[in-house]
Amino acid sequence: MVAKLYDFTEKTAKLFMKTEKEKSRPQRTTQAQPVRFWNKQTTPLLALFALGFFLYAYTFSFQYALDDKLYVTDNQFTKKGFAGIPEILSQESLVGFWGQKKDLLEGGRYRPLGIVTFAIETGLWGEKPGISHFFNVLLYCLAGLLLFRILFLLFPPKETTPWYLTLPFITTALFMAHPLHTEVVANIKGRIEILESVGVLLTLYCALKYLQKGTNGLLAAIFGAFFMALMSKESAVTFVVVIPLTLYFFTKATVRQHLLVLAPLAAATVLFLAIRQAVVGYFIGSDKVVIDELLNDPFLGSSIPDKFATIFYTMGLYIKLLFFPITLTHDYYPKQIPIIGWSNPRAFLSLLLYVALGLYALWGLVKKQVPAYGIWVYLLSFSVVSNLVFPIGTFMNERFMYIPSIGFCLIIAWLLTEILPKYLKTANLQKTLTAVFGVMLVLYSVRTLARLPAWYDNETLFLTDVNNSPNSTKVNTSAGGTLVEKAAKLPKTSPDRNPMLIKGIGYLDKALQIYPTNYNALLLRGNAYYELNTDYDKMFESYIQLLQNNPDHPQVMQNLSMMSENENDPNNVDKLIAFIEQKALPLNPSSATPYSALGKMYGKKKNDLDKAIFYFEKALSIDPVNATVLQDITTAYGMKGKYAEAVEMGKRALEKDPNNAKTNMNIGISYQNMGDTANARRYLERAFMLDPKLKGGN
Repeated sequence: MVAKLYDFTEKTAKLFMKTEKEKSRPQRTTQAQPVRFWNKQTTPLLALFALGFFLYAYTFSFQYALDDKLYVTDNQFTKKGFAGIPEILSQESLVGFWGQKKDLLEGGRYRPLGIVTFAIETGLWGEKPGISHFFNVLLYCLAGLLLFRILFLLFPPKETTPWYLTLPFITTALFMAHPLHTEVVANIKGRIEILESVGVLLTLYCALKYLQKGTNGLLAAIFGAFFMALMSKESAVTFVVVIPLTLYFFTKATVRQHLLVLAPLAAATVLFLAIRQAVVGYFIGSDKVVIDELLNDPFLGSSIPDKFATIFYTMGLYIKLLFFPITLTHDYYPKQIPIIGWSNPRAFLSLLLYVALGLYALWGLVKKQVPAYGIWVYLLSFSVVSNLVFPIGTFMNERFMYIPSIGFCLIIAWLLTEILPKYLKTANLQKTLTAVFGVMLVLYSVRTLARLPAWYDNETLFLTDVNNSPNSTKVNTSAGGTLVEKAAKLPKTSPDRNPMLIKGIGYLDKALQIYPTNYNALLLRGNAYYELNTDYDKMFESYIQLLQNNPDHPQVMQNLSMMSENENDPNNVDKLIAFIEQKALPLNPSSATPYSALGKMYGKKKNDLDKAIFYFEKALSIDPVNATVLQDITTAYGMKGKYAEAVEMGKRALEKDPNNAKTNMNIGISYQNMGDTANARRYLERAFMLDPKLKGGN
């Protein structure tokens, strides 16, 4: 067996071997090879493209989902189109969504290339999810064709072998059909991983072609392709090792050639890290950010032994999913994955499995065994998303297997084409191999097609995966929030409204059973009870739990402020006032919002202008330039007959919002009551110019 593999490797290596004398000769044959390849391999290339395209063409009708809001729909840089590209390149990747840099994830994120493509699409077509899905599929197919081309160089098949039974084709077909890739392709944000794969595969292809041609232009191409990969996602850095390892396994490259290929890889890496340092400000693992939120650090509160036992358990789950991608989900957040110790056999067996893989990979490194190479590709590309090297903010994600699965598919194809034939009669070989490969491909394709509909939009995804990840606090929150939001849009007379709210509350209760201080679940449950027959008492229970754990949570106060304006029932107004005064304010006395809400309720609902002015003044002592509060206190002073104060506050309000018609009118009326007709006319005329409808009501 070893001899056969050695001959196989030697045959492959001859494609890349050149003496100095040969390098000086015109390379007509080598230069013609790409033309021969694309002409002779048209059928498998078209078959692979068709496989990827038709598997995922269904997504062209899909909407935005999941993290698409971070990079597309709610990203202020992307929404600017071409004008936003400089900001995308010069800011941490989540600044466009948050509006500022936030230390929520260790190391930050700098992945601008994919976001730039989203900005280009927005600039050309606006927000059209179908177009974005189309380009995702197209790029995915391109990645598959690049993989096939590389494997064809590394494993040139015999002329007598049918194209559909060659190792390059089987590997690539299994890769393109693998159900674990649905998240990468069906979620628009997954383009980040797809572009990374295109970049690293193009880099490897250029490195192999450089060994054939030896031209400096290919060294430049290596630099450019790898820099593109790094700008797509930082994890591409693992190919600084994977590419030289590939040359070691399959070519007779000299030390000098290795160094020449490594030089542009290193240069691209240094340039990227320098840019990342300048933009983000720190490297992954070098910052001192303290993560105190379970949803950003699933190992929070766990002991170090339990943490690593759980990590190895998840690493075992990845291998299980590679072989049996049956139950798929986008959500592995706490506590879908339980924290376990080393006494749990699942952790220990997974550790033994990876030790065995590592030992075989080391042995195969010396012997240049093909499956050992596949293991190296898997382990190296997986290492940076495994939680072993640095924390990634979640237990695991199916999309993290996208590039590592290349190693897995290669090993499976090698077993089918090299090992299986040893146990079969020659007469039955082709039929059996076709049947085994065909069954695998069909099963993978069917599972992919079955999983795809879940990615149609957020509602479909959350309500599907809440069944696949029932112990995740995050997906229970998402499912509950989706139902509450949908129900709130229905007429209050709709028979579907209350049952939908009750079901949503059920999911939110489950989320809080799993993680009692889940801020978002507490907020959404409070909102749900408000929508459900305006149940203030139960709403207050959720809100007070939230404020006790997070007094600065802005959304609670904003919701209370909104309710204070919309509520007309005197009893409910009293409940709101009592809750804010007795519960909310003591927990967060430094926020202007609750004071403003109290001022509005006392002024508009209770007609208590003294109390209204008192609370407005409190709000202004915290936020002196709050235009809304300034406008409200202007009205209150005017109604109280304090016209000079009304004019003063009104002018301060106009400094922040000069085109506010009502503020101009209130100042004009105050001047009118003071007997200053000239100023009264000036402000009233401006008010009527800004809003002619006010003239009829004056």
